[in-house]
Amino acid sequence: MFRLILLLLPLFCAAHVTEPSLYGSGDNVKVLNNETLELELHSSPNCQLVQFINYFCGDCRRFAGTFKQLAWRLLAWQRVLSIYVVDCAQERNVRICRDFDIRKTPTLRLYPPGYQRTEQDVGHELDTLQPEEIYAQLAAFLAKVKYASLGQPNFEPLSALDDRQSLLNECNNSTKYIVLVYQPQSSALGRDTILGLLTWPAVFVRILSDSALFGHLGLKPNKLLIMDCLGGSLSLQPRNDSSVAYVNSVAEYLQAKGYATLMPAATTPAPDVSSHLVDEEQAAILATVLGAGPKTYRADLEQAIDKLLHIELPKARVFEAAGHLALRQLLNVLRLFSPLNRSGNVLLARLHEFVNGSSDALSGAAFQAQVQLQESMLPKVFKARRYVGCIGSAPVLRGFTCSLWTLFHYLTVQSARSSVLPAGYVLGAIHGFVSHFFGCKDCVQHFLAMADRRKLFSVATRDEEILWLWAAHNEVNQRLAGDSTEDPQFPKLQFPDLNACPKCQLQSASNTTWQLQEVLKFLKDVYDAKNLSNYGLPTANGYD
Repeated sequence: MFRLILLLLPLFCAAHVTEPSLYGSGDNVKVLNNETLELELHSSPNCQLVQFINYFCGDCRRFAGTFKQLAWRLLAWQRVLSIYVVDCAQERNVRICRDFDIRKTPTLRLYPPGYQRTEQDVGHELDTLQPEEIYAQLAAFLAKVKYASLGQPNFEPLSALDDRQSLLNECNNSTKYIVLVYQPQSSALGRDTILGLLTWPAVFVRILSDSALFGHLGLKPNKLLIMDCLGGSLSLQPRNDSSVAYVNSVAEYLQAKGYATLMPAATTPAPDVSSHLVDEEQAAILATVLGAGPKTYRADLEQAIDKLLHIELPKARVFEAAGHLALRQLLNVLRLFSPLNRSGNVLLARLHEFVNGSSDALSGAAFQAQVQLQESMLPKVFKARRYVGCIGSAPVLRGFTCSLWTLFHYLTVQSARSSVLPAGYVLGAIHGFVSHFFGCKDCVQHFLAMADRRKLFSVATRDEEILWLWAAHNEVNQRLAGDSTEDPQFPKLQFPDLNACPKCQLQSASNTTWQLQEVLKFLKDVYDAKNLSNYGLPTANGYD
């Protein structure tokens, strides 16, 4: 059976491939897309926390467990807060991520009820990924909003215009008690008590910032007071002046009266990426790739270019100045050394011509439309539906980032075999792409720092260009070895190892010395266009 799968693999690869995802229905978040995000933001009576991600981004994957735990904690605030995720790595979400100006991920944004996007307002961005800091910024944001739906809180302090009867009017089928909290100046005691009691629908909490208002309501001054819907009141005695103590005091009173909290449902923990099952096709590819030596698979190069043209580049709001130059340079390199089929080569040439002839302020939407227009006039360009050499042992491992590295190595080798471009041009195009278009915040910061430290723009020959990228990639592998994003089936090792290239390194008891000329020879062989493997493409010879 397994052998049959290997034989039929080209047919499998033409089928639909399920998109990987970092979040599911058990994670207390709602995954939205191009068609649903703005509808939810506009129609919801709640505030909304949206995380914009790229599933392939290491930072997004590391943050996923933290965000899921935070989402579980924030379930207690579900009367005022909804939590959403949008994956900008999915082609269907390109427009929405461009409209919301998502340049790096993960990005956390907050939106008020009934939000409507404008050019100037794409949401309130949180400046932290630390859970306690997110929690604090959320609390401050929620407290500034005036809510309109039944059962939602009122964070506005009472004023002299409020009377006892207006408080009692808050009573309804679910609200049986009014809680009054005295909140001193520059304190968040009342706010945090309201948030802490959101799981108790039997109470409606109001803040008094002036203790004299108790007398105005016909009540004795108190720190914490509970009043029933007939006007009877009782002073509560919290253990200390903290919101936790205030919430516990009210909760104990309600429990004694027979009321219960609406506790949030349990959630699943952050996924163990190694526990994902692979389908039969993945198993076939994995077995083949793990059993083969170092190879460059045309399917991976195609996947990288496919996602560049359809996702990463069109997400830019506008290509202008240095960004416009970076786009021109990248397309120039791709068209000159394209690994695609005839239609793909024509597509890249036409896109390069289009961008070169455009003004210095080309919109991402216009670029996306041009890609679609040119593709519609050509036989099918992109036929690969699976990563092959870049396949992961779980859906969110390796994939796109691996294919980018593969493409970049391939381009440096092709450039060295040609005299068309000056030395360093390909590295400059890679640098421009990472600087202006790559959506992974963590990756961008590390790459740009490394480029500066390793003097990327001082490369003098095309062979040096190949070796610069190789050394940089090994540095990244060393940094990420053992990281939570590492695929256990494909550990981050120094490349090439002795099995792949025995002459590439000399090892002693104390260190390893790379034999650069042997490394160069090895790289030129592995990434040579003549040696590309068509395994995993829809037909036996790769393309029709």
